[in-house]
Amino acid sequence: MRLCREEEGAVDIVSHIRPLDTLKVAESTYAKVVKSRDLTCLNGVFNQRKRGSKWKDIRLRKALNYAINREELWRYAAKGNAFNLGGHIPPEAFGHNPHIEPYGYDTERARALLQEAGYANGFEMTIITHEAWKLENQIVSKMLERVGLRVKTDVLTWPGLMKKFYVPILDKPPEEQEWDLSLFYLADWYAHTGATFLAFYLIDESNMRWTEYDPTYEEMWKEMASAFDLETQEEKIRLMEQYLYDQAYLLLVYSPLTLYAVNKEVNSIPQKFEMMRLKETSVTDNHCSIREEPPHSEAGMNLAWDEIWPLPEGVE
Repeated sequence: MRLCREEEGAVDIVSHIRPLDTLKVAESTYAKVVKSRDLTCLNGVFNQRKRGSKWKDIRLRKALNYAINREELWRYAAKGNAFNLGGHIPPEAFGHNPHIEPYGYDTERARALLQEAGYANGFEMTIITHEAWKLENQIVSKMLERVGLRVKTDVLTWPGLMKKFYVPILDKPPEEQEWDLSLFYLADWYAHTGATFLAFYLIDESNMRWTEYDPTYEEMWKEMASAFDLETQEEKIRLMEQYLYDQAYLLLVYSPLTLYAVNKEVNSIPQKFEMMRLKETSVTDNHCSIREEPPHSEAGMNLAWDEIWPLPEGVE
């Protein structure tokens, strides 16, 4: 990102920059910020599979959902670069359910549910996340502390997180994993269906199921996946989304925008599913690869582009 905003010709596109860095890019002579409203979600995954897990109690799962101020997260963590506050399947996705009422911010209700579940004085819990979501993790932790929980956080590299979360390569069996909540990011790499968000964390086949095995949900998935009629399939996705909300299987946060730092002379068209496919991306006549003046090498020597990358014979 530094090379993109401070030098010309070094780096043209940087994907997944942090919201806190957008101002640095916007003030650059060479770079601009490009935002894409992709099908994404940032959620918390409850560990129901650990031995003696508290999170099998729906009251606790709902309590945490009411403890989160998503507007505050949107303002201070995402810097306004998020949408679908309190949602799961984003509005643009196939299968989005527009009739679901998102969890609101209600600390009194959260405390009441904790007390009803037998934890009037709160309890200790551990949140794990990837280092990209460190700030969100800190803010979520503070919000949970407002309702009486005592939160420990563990910010991990991607390989470190996978050893705690991806079942085939866990460092310990699921029942021995000590974490309580994983703040985790997910995108629909197929760019059209909400079914993506209903599989990860939730069905046994995904290798990332952290809910208690739910035969009702598994059967709903099979019925949805075997429906050939699109209208029927979409309705079944909406029913699954409603069931997920009713069971409070996830700590629902929001959908982050995908943010890019891009050379000002590059017309970058994001592909809406986070893959760096550049078939619709182009450069202006003022891009350093097009302009007549040659670039400068690290040694300070002026070289023409055809000296660096000579064109094949017969190509002008």
